[in-house]
Amino acid sequence: MSHKPLLARIVLAASAVSAPLWAQTPLFTDGPAFGGSSIFSEGMNPLANPARDGQAPKGYYFTYLNGDLQAKDAESILNGSASSDPAAASASLAQLANAPWVLRTQAYGASAAKDGGNLALTREEFNSILAYPDLTTANLNGGLGNNQSTLDGRRATVDRLSIGGGGPMQSGSTTALGVCLRMERWSMGETVLNYNGLYSPFASATTTLLDSTGTSESSWNLGLDAGAVLELAQGVRLGVTADQLISKHLWDVYLQPQFRAGLQLDLGQIAKLSLESDINAVERMPFPVKQQSSSASLRFGLSAAAAFLVGVEQKKIDGVSVTNIGGTLQIRTSSLLLAVGFQAGQDRPMKGGTFMVN
Repeated sequence: MSHKPLLARIVLAASAVSAPLWAQTPLFTDGPAFGGSSIFSEGMNPLANPARDGQAPKGYYFTYLNGDLQAKDAESILNGSASSDPAAASASLAQLANAPWVLRTQAYGASAAKDGGNLALTREEFNSILAYPDLTTANLNGGLGNNQSTLDGRRATVDRLSIGGGGPMQSGSTTALGVCLRMERWSMGETVLNYNGLYSPFASATTTLLDSTGTSESSWNLGLDAGAVLELAQGVRLGVTADQLISKHLWDVYLQPQFRAGLQLDLGQIAKLSLESDINAVERMPFPVKQQSSSASLRFGLSAAAAFLVGVEQKKIDGVSVTNIGGTLQIRTSSLLLAVGFQAGQDRPMKGGTFMVN
């Protein structure tokens, strides 16, 4: 019989029943990547459920986060594809189909929360690699010189002004509604590397593509998000969100509405369990492929001044999924909040911090 701790058993069981699905950037360490929730947000993330904006203590918030997310062993497989050993190079190219993407993220911003409203100015920077391997038998092993594999490397940035508001429909209501309007300026640059036999540009792909800073095109996007939370019974809540309700083509990425649903349960007086999942798969910058996410998380109120969040998030991009575990420690006083979050992963795990003063 298993004797795993209760926390691990609950989180692992919840993640097992969720479909492997992609979430928004966890700005202000508020989201599944850091053990939190998007549907049942702390009210700090302008990309989360706007119905939860009233949950954030009023004040001025500042945040910074960075890190990598990648399909399992993607960078080592990319490096192996440039091996001087034809057999090793062929084996790595074949494995690219199961590890075709890498995403590097950096974000920072500031926001003001007051009376159920949230005004935020944020910037996100993405460097990504999406591989398109040539698995034709004739172009592997002895035919590497004719192999047509390519890497699509993209640098994308977004400067965003978000205005959101939400909370109970009326005094004493158990239903909360919210909307968020986003004005975004996107910039993008693209570099395509072609495999041309041994010692190809793939050898320096991670340096060339993941450290690039140049963009050549820009475009505007108007985003509209909405969300709701309904208390079904004491300690049982249902939540739904819809983001990017205004469809938009950003170059070859087609932004369409994505719908997400979740359930939250109070576990006694100090813990909350949140389960949530995207309902449909959509394209999101910078990848021109569909993606989804799901998560299970627990929030522990350690004391009046401290809380700990831990959870499991599973993401699926271009048919390939990855699972990560994240956690956040929050320290609150009457006038300050400090939150530090960390997500376990490969190479450069996601990490972030939030500071609030009122």
